[in-house]
Amino acid sequence: MSDQGFSFLESVLDEPIVKEIHKLSPYAVKLATRWAKESPAKTRELEASGKLVSTLKERAESEALRQWRARIRVVRGESAGSEKEAPPAP
Repeated sequence: MSDQGFSFLESVLDEPIVKEIHKLSPYAVKLATRWAKESPAKTRELEASGKLVSTLKERAESEALRQWRARIRVVRGESAGSEKEAPPAP
């Protein structure tokens, strides 16, 4: 792959771990890229300890769930709001 995120990850991490990261969800790849940009030393430390991929998976899953729950709350809030504004039944 030749997108900018891949090049940046390769500048911080070795190629095998970058390939492994790119097998994860798109959100996990974005998360890895952000971590590498914001804290390359911490990212390398997680990789050296063997915890980078598992931490990315865990964080991506919890963030996806958090975002999904937030969307559900918005949808429920919108539908509940429209019901409250309906005129009373005769």
